[in-house]
Amino acid sequence: YVRKDGSVVHVLWSASWLEKDKIFFCVAHDVTDRQRTEETLRQAKEEADRANQAKSEFLSRMSHELRTPLNAILGFGQLLERQNPTQVQRNRIAYILNAGRHLLGLINEVLDISRIETGRMQLSVEPVCVNDALSEAVDLMRPLASERSIELLLATDQEKTYVLADRQRLKQVLLNLLTNAIKYTPKGGRVAVSSAAADVGRHRVVVSDTGPGIPTEKLSRLFTPFDRLGAEQSDVQGTGLGLAVSQRLMHTMGGSIGVSSDVGHGSTFWVEFSKTNSPLVRRVKSENASVRTTETPTSGNKRTILYIEDNLSNLTLVQQILDDQPEFELMTAMQGAIGLELARQHVPHMILLDLHLPDIQGWEVLAQLRADEKTRSIPTIVISADATARQIKRLMEAGANDYLTKPLDVDRFVEALDRNGKASCRPVTS
Repeated sequence: YVRKDGSVVHVLWSASWLEKDKIFFCVAHDVTDRQRTEETLRQAKEEADRANQAKSEFLSRMSHELRTPLNAILGFGQLLERQNPTQVQRNRIAYILNAGRHLLGLINEVLDISRIETGRMQLSVEPVCVNDALSEAVDLMRPLASERSIELLLATDQEKTYVLADRQRLKQVLLNLLTNAIKYTPKGGRVAVSSAAADVGRHRVVVSDTGPGIPTEKLSRLFTPFDRLGAEQSDVQGTGLGLAVSQRLMHTMGGSIGVSSDVGHGSTFWVEFSKTNSPLVRRVKSENASVRTTETPTSGNKRTILYIEDNLSNLTLVQQILDDQPEFELMTAMQGAIGLELARQHVPHMILLDLHLPDIQGWEVLAQLRADEKTRSIPTIVISADATARQIKRLMEAGANDYLTKPLDVDRFVEALDRNGKASCRPVTS
């Protein structure tokens, strides 16, 4: 309705008819404020949808553009590797190939930020050794630091520390922080990495540099996707996604990330995780497990177990458990494709399967095992950090014989071996 003064009023009419009295009641409600709010929300949603669409298109284009030069880097790197290089050249080629392959893996995850925001990111949160992850990340970044004449220092405790994280994503976060520190530190500068206990039950990793620092007024924009704080006008390459992805990954893993900076003196980034015990600490044999069997089988009667898992700590734990189970013999694979090949070649008596693998998802490995006539009947135990009822039901319906959750309960694990081992008592074939 238009008032006499020309202003527009949004009205909601309510009407009721009284049959007995033949009266029709009408009431007009002024809903102008509500209408304006709804319109504002609608416009904001449309704007957010357009921004998300633009972001997705940009990420897709960037992924394609990065793959093209990587094809040449990895292709010619492999050719150089085949041409009998000297030891010095071989080491340099190895750095090229390792970095290239890691970058290829990251390119496949460039859309992670969208998957995290929509809740579709799948992580395997389990005990991870911080010392090992830091050493791997720092070693990978040393060539870049050396090229820029930057001193790269690493200080960690002698005692191994374990935190709850996804191993692959933890390494990704560390590499993001180290890459930024090295890129923005002038030649001849220093980047220091340290690891130490924080608050009770928490552990902190710190990456500090001697770069130009970040003005206080810009710190709030650091974790905004695509915002490079003006660095896009410099010769430092980047997309403005690394810190945004890192922040979301840390929150998804139950950790946190922060920064402090002093203009002219450098910046300090830190990430914090929940501490946990080494998986080896949980290895406690129950009395029942220790007297579970009175027979000591001969080597010819041993049953082979194939464990497909990329976490060294978990592999070591299972290996040590099986040291006390002389009837079993363990073979391992740290990639899904290799595990499938070993399963088809050796036809083990039992398969232990992690769901979060670097090349093929565990559910896909299970599907291929069940589709192959040679491996279809092999008892398969899924061992995963995902303890949700929906996931367990999904994998059991897909053909898993058992589903164990991490951290691994040793007694339950031994019981599962007993239970599924009885289903396969044939001799090993090859």
